[in-house]
Amino acid sequence: MIRSNVRWLSFAVAVLLTAPLGVALAGDRGPIDQDFQLSLGEFFLGTDTTVRLDGQTQQTGTEVDWESEFDIGDKDSFRVDGFWRFAERHKMRFMYFENNRSESRTLSRDIVFGDTTYPVNTNVEVGIDMRLVELVYEYAFLRHDNLELSGSFGIHTLELSASLRGDISTPGGGGSAEVAKEGSVTGPLPVLGFHVLWHMSGNFYFDGLAQFFYIAFDNFDGRIYDSKIAATWVPLRNVGIGIGYNQFGVKVNVDKNDFNGKLKVGYGGPMAFFTVGF
Repeated sequence: MIRSNVRWLSFAVAVLLTAPLGVALAGDRGPIDQDFQLSLGEFFLGTDTTVRLDGQTQQTGTEVDWESEFDIGDKDSFRVDGFWRFAERHKMRFMYFENNRSESRTLSRDIVFGDTTYPVNTNVEVGIDMRLVELVYEYAFLRHDNLELSGSFGIHTLELSASLRGDISTPGGGGSAEVAKEGSVTGPLPVLGFHVLWHMSGNFYFDGLAQFFYIAFDNFDGRIYDSKIAATWVPLRNVGIGIGYNQFGVKVNVDKNDFNGKLKVGYGGPMAFFTVGF
């Protein structure tokens, strides 16, 4: 995490020191005017994941904070964002990133995961894999040369799997056997949101976004929130460099064959990115 913060601070300082050069080089086509934009960068994540996987025989699993229980550290992630403006006030926005982590630990307490109890002092291998894809439609109800205000609705598709593997003593003291359990959940979560793009001055643009939703149906209920702020500097025509911060959270209760239990995922952190637009 310290190394991530150093890279983040170095990037921010470099942007600030070289900003005056952009006044002479920037073009006149920034994010408000572009029909297409692709953003590539790194997301310096801080993650908070809580999982409870219940058994199929009515056994309630242990609610586990994976970061503190297993000391499974944060891992930076590559991220892709973009949009396509297919009409003056209409555009589609998309985002993709994934974050996969693993760790080996010795349990400090008994943990029930699915139908299996992993006793204290068991050496286990744990994994948590997450993939998030977003597709959103936006309508600009206010649009000027230096300001765009939009409402949006769309879908976040979250794929998350949590796994636990360890050697457990067999009944009767006859030795041990490796037991692996995995719980996975995949589901589309709708979002409603508000988006602002503001050409502040010179070559600098502000991007602010807030999205949220709650849904309950069948054996599933969940809520989601997503907020982001970013500043982009456009030193050359159609090319930008940006820094920002994103905070995301989802909480679901699921009663299905592949995942029966509770899932809470939150992540947040700074971003550094490059944009290309036309």
